[in-house]
Amino acid sequence: MRLFGHILRRSALWGAACFFLLPPSAMAQLRTTVVPVLPALPQDEKGPDDPEAITCRPPQAQSDSRMLGPKVCMTNRKWDALHAKGLDIGADGKSIVGSEKYRTLHNGS
Repeated sequence: MRLFGHILRRSALWGAACFFLLPPSAMAQLRTTVVPVLPALPQDEKGPDDPEAITCRPPQAQSDSRMLGPKVCMTNRKWDALHAKGLDIGADGKSIVGSEKYRTLHNGS
C-alpha cells in the first residue's frame, strides 16, 4: 500500500511540474473567450400611420376555451377597412364579429 501512495505522489508531482513548465504560448491557447453575436433585425421603414405597415393584435381569450386565440396580423389598410364597417376579428382569429368599440360608440346599434 505504501508503494501505491508513493507512485501517486510521484505522478502528481511530475504532472504539476510539466504543467508549470509549459511555455506561456501553450497556456495562452487554453484560454477561450466566447462573444455572442446577435443577428441584426431588418429596419422597418414603415411607420404606424403607413397603410401598408403590418400591425398585429395580441392573442385574446376565447369564450369556449381556456386557451388564448392566435395572434392576428394584417396591414393597417385592412384593419381600417374592417373597423370602418364596425367589424373586428373574433378571438378565434378566423371569424368576423361586430366590434365592441363600434357598438359602444354608436349606442349599441
